[in-house]
Amino acid sequence: MKKNLLVYVLLMWIFAACAPQPQPTQQSLLPNDDSYPNSYPNGNNPSPLPPLNLTPAQTAAVSALSNTLNLPPGQITVISTEAVEWSDGCLGVQKIGVLCTQATVPGYKIVLQANGTSYEFHTNKDGKQIVPVGEVAATGAVEEMVIKQLASNLGLKESDVSVISTAEVEFGDACLDVAVNNVMCAQVVTPGQIIVLEANGLQYEYHVTNDGSNIQPATLALTWTRDGGIAGFCDSLTVFLSGGVEGNECHSNPNPASGTVARLLSTGQRSQFDAWIKELGTVNVNASDPEGVSDRMVVTLTLYGTGNGKLNQSDQQELQLWVQDLFQKLYN
Repeated sequence: MKKNLLVYVLLMWIFAACAPQPQPTQQSLLPNDDSYPNSYPNGNNPSPLPPLNLTPAQTAAVSALSNTLNLPPGQITVISTEAVEWSDGCLGVQKIGVLCTQATVPGYKIVLQANGTSYEFHTNKDGKQIVPVGEVAATGAVEEMVIKQLASNLGLKESDVSVISTAEVEFGDACLDVAVNNVMCAQVVTPGQIIVLEANGLQYEYHVTNDGSNIQPATLALTWTRDGGIAGFCDSLTVFLSGGVEGNECHSNPNPASGTVARLLSTGQRSQFDAWIKELGTVNVNASDPEGVSDRMVVTLTLYGTGNGKLNQSDQQELQLWVQDLFQKLYN
């Protein structure tokens, strides 16, 4: 009897050892404790969710980069995190025209990686304040911003606008090397791009910062100034080929104004201006009072046409009325 029992136990042990072992399920492979690393093995995160177990500051940095690059957070890796005592309220990142409170702010320097590129962010301790170091922009995002602006200015579909060229440059000032009357520019080197677009058979040059925060049309269409007179005028108007308008009425309203031809003028007035641009070459008009006149008013106008035609006297008067109407509507 004992012998039979021993044989039975031995057989059961052999069958158990030979039985197939259960394989871990996908769920059992997922982390469920704090010991799991902040990213999946080999950096391959199959989920659009952010890496696990991140601090609030790391989460804020990943979220900021995800939104900027239009990437799932799971495709962003935290490379390093360093605790830092920032010496000012700007977290050690100086920007033109931004004043920083002079107070120590505890936080972190966080380096992320996405698509093979590293990005540095400065944060406060809880991640509620976050500042990128350098320019961060998704590939093609700045071009899309410029296309959108030009299409809006000209009343076109974005599909009607094409990119001719994009070049990385360093502009010599904060105005991106585009001079506008009565506008002072900080003399600081500004990294950016020159983007040339095409629409309706014309080319439009834009100067932009790398993050798209400053988009400046650079192809002039018209400049106009009015100075002096009994009223003491000191007005100016700049119209860009892209339809952007910049004005300054320093005597009665010292604040510069901006707008677009499309929003300020009628369809007929816009069509007339387009016709002048295409038909005429560079035209200079001087409608100033004669020299020696008391309280002399000086009025000058330059049209930068793309053709080679000339402006007759009647058209000169019409062009001046067009400019004055645009200037008045800009400040209404």
